[in-house]
Amino acid sequence: MNDKQSGGRANIGTSSLILIFIILCLTIFGLLSLSSAGSDWNLAQKNAQSIKGYYEADSQAVEFAAMVEAELLECALSSSSEEVYQHMVKERMKEKLGGCYDETSNTVWKDVDMLYGQKLHVELEITGEEERGYRILAWNVYQSEDYEIDRSMPVWSGS
Repeated sequence: MNDKQSGGRANIGTSSLILIFIILCLTIFGLLSLSSAGSDWNLAQKNAQSIKGYYEADSQAVEFAAMVEAELLECALSSSSEEVYQHMVKERMKEKLGGCYDETSNTVWKDVDMLYGQKLHVELEITGEEERGYRILAWNVYQSEDYEIDRSMPVWSGS
């Protein structure tokens, strides 16, 4: 009857193969962009935490500077001469800050903990009675813990 009828053979044309290939490519590119978006989101969250940690530490450092400024103002108001002012400043700073005051260089400092093993270092130099205040010597972030990069690479050894 019909000699040219193929038994059980699928007739897939060129256009169908191209369509299947295009769908497969679009699916793969969609999955890759979804993975990339997830990685970008995680990086953005980590960056937001780091920035939030910095500004929290910075606000503590500003409070420290304000405390030092208030103590210096109180010393200046209750002193009659430069010598009395300097003596009062030394006594107050030793009392309030203890080991974070250097008498020889007339500086105070504070280290504020941050995320990922970092600290914010603030160092202030106390000026004379004429200027009545302090000068910022350092206000920087440094790595307080040893940072080791994992250089091991899990490579198949063949066994």
